[in-house]
Amino acid sequence: SGTILYLLNVPGRYYNNILVVKSEVSELLDGQKFQTLWSVNTTNILSKPALGFFKRDVLSIMMELEIGMNKKKVVIVDSNSGALQWAFELNLGLARQNPAVLNTGDHRSTFLFWGVNYLESNISESEENLFMFHPSHPNALLQLNNHTENIILFSAALFERSRHACYVLMTGPNITEDPGTLTVSKRKLKEDINNGKVIWFGTEEVDTESIREEFFRMRYSSH
Repeated sequence: SGTILYLLNVPGRYYNNILVVKSEVSELLDGQKFQTLWSVNTTNILSKPALGFFKRDVLSIMMELEIGMNKKKVVIVDSNSGALQWAFELNLGLARQNPAVLNTGDHRSTFLFWGVNYLESNISESEENLFMFHPSHPNALLQLNNHTENIILFSAALFERSRHACYVLMTGPNITEDPGTLTVSKRKLKEDINNGKVIWFGTEEVDTESIREEFFRMRYSSH
């Protein structure tokens, strides 16, 4: 029961399983027997889930959930059990883009998602932040460039045989505005990381500059 919003193939040990994302709950079905393997509450899910690796070579699923008060929660769950692996809350913002994933050379993934940093008081209502997360630093986010344009499409990709990680944006007028120009742009992640800001939400003191340097040196993989 419930409205089906998304269907995703989730690779299993021997064959693909099926993630059924509904309006109230998401459940992973066995790809051959169609029995429920696990389910999680995903009321007010905001975007299509993304598949990546939180642990080395163990597939995970990133989801974005609206939690009220103009906030959302970004969660990563284990694809084998549905167990929560990571979560972070931030302001919702206007962008409704799906998160993106780039696999890294350490057999894990970098996760990219949009939101607004609620720790900054001088941010405008139309400004969106792109955030970068890697499991090697579970208590840190890298806030990349801010954008004030209306974002229509967003995607991340690798170019030049996995050495060039970038993201692509299409921006233009929203549906309430007069027709206008669509702009497609490609930005290198390394360029944004250079100007990025590390958001640390752990309890101990750390050298945030060294964390940013690790993000900058990160190598990516197409496998």
